[in-house]
Amino acid sequence: MDEKILDKILTKVINIEEKLDTFVTKDEMNEKFNLVLNNIDRFVKLHETLDQELSSLRSKYGRLEERLIIVERKLQLV
Repeated sequence: MDEKILDKILTKVINIEEKLDTFVTKDEMNEKFNLVLNNIDRFVKLHETLDQELSSLRSKYGRLEERLIIVERKLQLV
């Protein structure tokens, strides 16, 4: 082969190797994926906790409203 062609091939191979060095490895990708999944799990847990707290507050508000109605009736405010 011609010397110029070999030089071009070598240059291309070196460029490809340099680009490959910047790619993430499978382990690095798995680490990032696990980080994302852990954050999603934390967010879902927070959402569940807030949903439970909201349900409790609604129930408490309902009981308070019922007690207020009883007091208003006794005081004849209604």
